[in-house]
Amino acid sequence: MQFALQGAPAVETSASDPHSSSSTSSSQIKIRTVQEPPSLTTKARAVPASKVGRVLGFGELAVGLAAGSVSEVFKRGFGGGSSGSVAMSEANAERLASGLCRMRGSALKLGQMLSIQDESLLPPYLSQALERVRQGADIMPEKQLERVLTNELGVDWRDSFEQFSMKPFASASLGQVHFGKVDAVPVAVKVQFPGVADSIDSDFLNLQRLSSVTGIFPKGLFIDRIVEVMKEELREECEYSKEIQHQEKFRRLLADDQDSFFVPKTYPELSTNRVLTSEFATGIPIDKVAALLPQEDLNDIGRKLLKLTLRELFEFRYMQTDPNFSNYLYDLDTRRIVLLDFGATRSYGREFVDDYLELVWASSKGDRSRILEQSIKLGFLTGSESQEMINAHIESGLEVGRPFQRNGDFDFKGSNIAKQMSKHGNTFVNERLVPPPKEVYSLHRKLSGAYMTCIRIGAVFNCRDMLVETYDKYPK
Repeated sequence: MQFALQGAPAVETSASDPHSSSSTSSSQIKIRTVQEPPSLTTKARAVPASKVGRVLGFGELAVGLAAGSVSEVFKRGFGGGSSGSVAMSEANAERLASGLCRMRGSALKLGQMLSIQDESLLPPYLSQALERVRQGADIMPEKQLERVLTNELGVDWRDSFEQFSMKPFASASLGQVHFGKVDAVPVAVKVQFPGVADSIDSDFLNLQRLSSVTGIFPKGLFIDRIVEVMKEELREECEYSKEIQHQEKFRRLLADDQDSFFVPKTYPELSTNRVLTSEFATGIPIDKVAALLPQEDLNDIGRKLLKLTLRELFEFRYMQTDPNFSNYLYDLDTRRIVLLDFGATRSYGREFVDDYLELVWASSKGDRSRILEQSIKLGFLTGSESQEMINAHIESGLEVGRPFQRNGDFDFKGSNIAKQMSKHGNTFVNERLVPPPKEVYSLHRKLSGAYMTCIRIGAVFNCRDMLVETYDKYPK
C-alpha cells in the first residue's frame, strides 16, 4: 500500500538519525515545506460490512457471472466470440474485477494475489482484469469513514490531529490511507475497511463456492490451498497492532543499514487493531525511478533490494512478503529506499530455511539431481510425477537461480528471465500432483517481486557474490 508520493509532505528525522541535516535534540523535527499528496479519484462506494451484506454481494457477483456465461454461449452460438471458457469471457472478467473492487477485503486480496501469478496459468482477459484489481479498490464514503474512526479512536478523534484529510491518497485490499499532521509532523493514517476482519472465513467460503460454480480459476492453481494460506495471512494482516510490531522490528533489524533503507516510525497511541498511524515518508514508487536516475543508481537500487531479500530470508528468517511496487519508495534527497506496509510479514522456521537455502545453492550451481532431491524434501514434488513435470520443475528452478550462477553482471531485463520462468505454466497446471509448500506462497511472492523490480528498472549487477557470502555465513 502506497504511503507517499514524490512531492508530498515529508519528515527529516531527529538528530538520532545519521541523515539528519541539523543538530537538533531528539524531540525536534525539521519539516520540509511540501504539499499534501493528491487524493484518489477512485469511486466511493460503501463497503458491505455485515456478513449478510457480504453474502449478498458475492451472490450478486455469482449471478452476474452466470448471466454473462449464458450470454457468451448465445454469442458463440451465432458465430461470435472465440474459443475458450465461456465463464471467463472479457465481459465476465470485467464483472469479476468490478465485484472484487467493491467487496474489498478477502475478495480483493485473492484477486491481487492471483494477479501476480504466472500469466500463462490464467486466461488473458482474467489476467488483465486482475491487474486492474491489483492497482487498488473503491474507497469508503466519508460517512462510513467517520464511523470507523469514531469507533476506533473515540468521538474526539479529530482532537489528536492538527490536520486530517477525509479524502484518501491510497487504497488497497484491506484499507485506505489518509494524510494528517500530529505536532506539526506529517503522518499517514491507514484505516481498515469495516467488516473485512470479521468476515474472512465466510468470504473465502463464498469465493470457493464462486470458483466451483463458475469454473473461473484453473485447477492447476490449487485454489483451495491458496485460500487456506490466504486466510492465515489475512487474519494477521487485519490486526494492525501486529503490523506495528513488525514495522518496529524491521526498524531495529535494519538499524545497521540506515544509509540504504528507511523504515518510518509508528504512533501506537494513535493506532488500534483497525487504524494504524505512521510517520509519513516521501519518495516515488520504486518502479518509476528508471526515467529519473542514471544506470549506476538503478543498479545500486536493484542490488540493495535483492540483498535485502536474501537477508530477510537467510539472516532474519523474517520477511515482508508483499511485492507491491508502491511498498518501496525511493527518496531522491536521501538516496534511501523507504520500506512501507508490514502487514504481510511472516517468520520462517529454521528447518525450512535450511532446506530452501540448499535448493537455491543447488540452482546456482546447476545441480539438477540436488534440485530434485531438495524439491522432494521440501514438498514441491512427491517423486511420482511424470518425467515432463519433473523436468519442468527442475528447469524452472534453474531459471530462478540463473542470476546467481556466475560471477559478473546479470541483466535482469535483457535476460528475458520472466518469460523463461513462465514457459512451463501449462505443464504445472496439468501435471502437478501436489500444491507447493505453504511457506513458498509468501516467499515466492517476495522473490518474484524483487526480480520484477529489477526488470522494471533495468538493473544490471553481480548477484553471485551476494549468494556466496550468504551461503558462507549461514550457520550450518
